[in-house]
Amino acid sequence: MDPRVLYWTFAFINMGFVIGLAVFGTREILHGRPTRHRAMMIASAGLVVAFIVSYAFKLQFLGREDLSAWSARDINVLRFHETCVLAMVVGGGLALLLGHRLRATRRFTLDVEDPRPDPVLVRRHRLAGRVAIVGAALGFVSAGFVLAGMYARLG
Repeated sequence: MDPRVLYWTFAFINMGFVIGLAVFGTREILHGRPTRHRAMMIASAGLVVAFIVSYAFKLQFLGREDLSAWSARDINVLRFHETCVLAMVVGGGLALLLGHRLRATRRFTLDVEDPRPDPVLVRRHRLAGRVAIVGAALGFVSAGFVLAGMYARLG
């Protein structure tokens, strides 16, 4: 087994957990549990950070993939995947930043004595979170195609 393909297999599984945590975290806020929502979203972001750190080690020890053996279609799918992951990272990072600003409001504390959240901030947080989840979902699907191509090239 090629160690790069093994690495990407584990990265694919990791991305599945990222999406699972984000989806369940979204359900938590819909059910009025902001503390659990925050915990799941931070855990999801932690898995993304862990992947980024592992990718730096992967580049150091295993190098980059040799794209010369890839078809044009496979490279296009890879570029689409990378764009989706970028949307996930930017959207998720922005959602975390905006969510942090919501922590002192009654939306998070559930205490009517605390200030009301700025509706624009809530809307931006929600939009950034949706961008992150859609990017992650499309990234996961496209990663499946990229990984399938890698296994096919193994023979």
